[in-house]
Amino acid sequence: MAAQVELLPPSDPRPTPAGRNEEVTVERSPRPRATKPLAGLTVLVLEGEYRLTRAVLFCLSQWPGMRVHLLTRGTHNYYRFSGYLRACHMCPPGQSDAAFVAFAQQVAQTIQAQVLLPVDVAGMRFVIAHRPAFEATMRVLPLPSAAHYEIASDKGLLAAFMQEHEIPAPDTLLDIRNGLAAKLVGFRFPVLLKPIDGCGGQGIVQYDEPAALLQAVADLPEADRYIIQNCLEGYDIDCNVLYQNGRLVAHSVQKSLVAAAGKYAPAEAIEFVRNAAVLAVADRLMRALHWNGVAHLDLRYDARDQQIKVIEINTRFWQTVVGSAVAAKVNFPALACLAATGRPVLPGPTDLGRYVPFATFLKLRFGRRTYASPEIPFAWRETSLRFFLGNVADQLYHRLLTDND
Repeated sequence: MAAQVELLPPSDPRPTPAGRNEEVTVERSPRPRATKPLAGLTVLVLEGEYRLTRAVLFCLSQWPGMRVHLLTRGTHNYYRFSGYLRACHMCPPGQSDAAFVAFAQQVAQTIQAQVLLPVDVAGMRFVIAHRPAFEATMRVLPLPSAAHYEIASDKGLLAAFMQEHEIPAPDTLLDIRNGLAAKLVGFRFPVLLKPIDGCGGQGIVQYDEPAALLQAVADLPEADRYIIQNCLEGYDIDCNVLYQNGRLVAHSVQKSLVAAAGKYAPAEAIEFVRNAAVLAVADRLMRALHWNGVAHLDLRYDARDQQIKVIEINTRFWQTVVGSAVAAKVNFPALACLAATGRPVLPGPTDLGRYVPFATFLKLRFGRRTYASPEIPFAWRETSLRFFLGNVADQLYHRLLTDND
């Protein structure tokens, strides 16, 4: 159990269509690669979205020689029960941003932290905004400029950026409030109406003809921001990356094995593959963005154009980061800490294999499903069992003693 410290402030398989960009390999790697310990490296994790933080803490705990602390606002944090932590440092509630930064500086000096690791979009924006102050006491996770981070995080800005740089992407309408009927002439249907700030597929609605779409747009609240994209027939395939000063240093490519109940939600089980076309498109975009740090790119194979296209970017750690660590043997949180300290991170081949969260494995094996799913005989070693068991204490607290989901 982590110590509690309080200081006063000073995230369905189908046959793969043939296409000119298709280079998928599914053979298994024989064994995991060895890793070298990070002797004496102390990491201060800035708490983020609950599932993301839990996944990042697990990944860091799997790398030998790493001492992990957590920095959080408030005094009722269920991570204080986590066995992955040396200590949980809780800033008293109600403090200003400046006071929280000062608190973080004090904690970093006390524990001699070398790296500050934000987890989610809010945390990364906060660290980018206050980077000079944080870097006065410790290194921070590699992060891009504020301008490039906002472009990558905003679906509308990203779509415009990709159009400007001729990055393969769905056809997109950005200004949907003015003259939409004329813009839809010749636009390929079906289309997706997407909220700019949506995540996990939430809020996305498909329309098969213009009349219904025009009515839906007319009914949108004036303050809501949406884009329209054509719906691509094909399959999802994603790319996880770590960049250091514009150079790709680590990646993994994952393809859906079991689709989620929600049509646009993340897959429930994935397989790590090698695909040169995916990596080429992802690298082209991230270089154009002068990217620094981690990202998860949602891509889709467009069967009509026979081309890999970028859908959006998750500019944070992602739900399947544990899968990358245990199945592909690419531990992105630990490698990001290496990059932050200036230690060399050498690119290498990823392992190939399947991954399914343990709770999903139990549902697939023993539960009743409310939607169709393929019969895939997953093995225990392909699950997140270690992750699940290592989080029992804080999961019980989270589910039984709080009102959160």
